Amino acid sequence: GSGVSIIELRTFSRAGEIEIPEWAPPLGARRLRSEIPAAFVSGFRLNVPLMDTTIYLDYLAQRFANAGGEIHSNRCVAKLEDVNPAFDLVINCTGIGARALVQDSDLEPHRGQIAIVPRIDLPYAMVCNDSPLMYAIPRTKDCVFGGTNQLSDDCTVDPLATARIVAECSRVLEIKKLDVLGERVGLRPFRRSGVRLERAQLCDGRPLIHDYGHGGSGFTFSWGCSEAVAAIAAAAMGK
Repeated sequence: GSGVSIIELRTFSRAGEIEIPEWAPPLGARRLRSEIPAAFVSGFRLNVPLMDTTIYLDYLAQRFANAGGEIHSNRCVAKLEDVNPAFDLVINCTGIGARALVQDSDLEPHRGQIAIVPRIDLPYAMVCNDSPLMYAIPRTKDCVFGGTNQLSDDCTVDPLATARIVAECSRVLEIKKLDVLGERVGLRPFRRSGVRLERAQLCDGRPLIHDYGHGGSGFTFSWGCSEAVAAIAAAAMGK
């Protein structure tokens, strides 16, 4: 399979009545009443796509290869003009790397750390964006506990952060602390002025499309941004 499924997401607040975003009601969002854990005071639910990255990324890579694409890792370019001139269209999806590659000072690294724990019987994903940030996402073979959101480019695992994450998620879910199967740290490419998705041009005249700055919402925005990039590319190549 693709690793994509529909799951119920419950979003909670510790600090009063939660605000349901204006985009959510048309997608079936409804306020929670009786299903609110003791740790929170309000919440709402919504059905959303869940990407299990342990499956989904391999699925995408295989689709790309089947379509004739090639992935070359460990390549480094100092500027976009260094991309092989055999390619007549360049799409810049370098995430936080665009800060240096195209000198975009609007980008800042938001450090996120998670803990991977054994799968638990949780029929929905849950998140609370109030401090301390907390989320639990059940996957096919395990569960993701989070998290942190710090302005930092340090990718070193912090054992104390892992302990806090597991303790808070366990408290909210009212379960005993689970063994930690793994720890992950990543940098969310947050862009203060919003996602950059636009057509530009390299100095050598080749068309360029920028698509970066999605922060922690890369998977959420991926399908819509991909469609937009494909439309811009088709126009740029006269197709």
